Amino acid sequence: MVERISFDRVADVYDETRGLPPRVLAKAAGFLAKELQGKRVLEIGVGTGRIAVPLQKSGINLVGIDIAPQMVAHGREKGLRSVVFADGARLPFRDRTFDAATSNHVLHLVADWKNVLREVERILRPDGVYFTIFEHSVSSVSPHERYRTIVQSLGWARTHPGLHERDFPKFVPPARLAHVTHHDAQVPADRILESLQQRLFAFMWKIPDDIHARTMDLLRQELGGTTLDRSFDLEVAYWTRPLVGKLASAP
Repeated sequence: MVERISFDRVADVYDETRGLPPRVLAKAAGFLAKELQGKRVLEIGVGTGRIAVPLQKSGINLVGIDIAPQMVAHGREKGLRSVVFADGARLPFRDRTFDAATSNHVLHLVADWKNVLREVERILRPDGVYFTIFEHSVSSVSPHERYRTIVQSLGWARTHPGLHERDFPKFVPPARLAHVTHHDAQVPADRILESLQQRLFAFMWKIPDDIHARTMDLLRQELGGTTLDRSFDLEVAYWTRPLVGKLASAP
């Protein structure tokens, strides 16, 4: 049995720690609503519906799947509907029943992520597409990446079990890459360090307490009291159904 990671433990703070800024979310929702009009869409790992809710409110026929009831409950409070509790590697849908499918910040936590993509390929219609939304940072300084680097230097070598969607273009170039918007942001490092201190991110949940504490001490020495450039470009990458099959066979 492949282990599944549920985000229910951070359901109450998920949106405020992962959500896109309102202007950026509005841009993304508007862009995707035009792209997806008249299509049947599946979102794997719908969670609190940060992407699905604005699309559904725009009239998009979107079905979400997830394994985390508390995350979905928060989504339903915002208007999320059409959710099925299911495993992405065993989708409860017939072959070729969707025009588009998406996952966002999900597959890096799924050890059998290739099986998820094989399921995506199965349920997509012949002219269907898989797409993912990601933020391309313009800064070389990432507290989250520095955290990972430090814990590895302290002897914790484990990495994510899967592959992050933002890394897919390195293995199979998308059929299309669309730039949605640019967002400028300067953020106090202490705000980000506090979220790391509270272990609000899944990649931290198994790190031993002593390594976590030492890592946070080092991060505060490096970044405490500074202001970080958190500007990014928001992009959407699309893979056709045949390219999804190639992604599922990537190294």
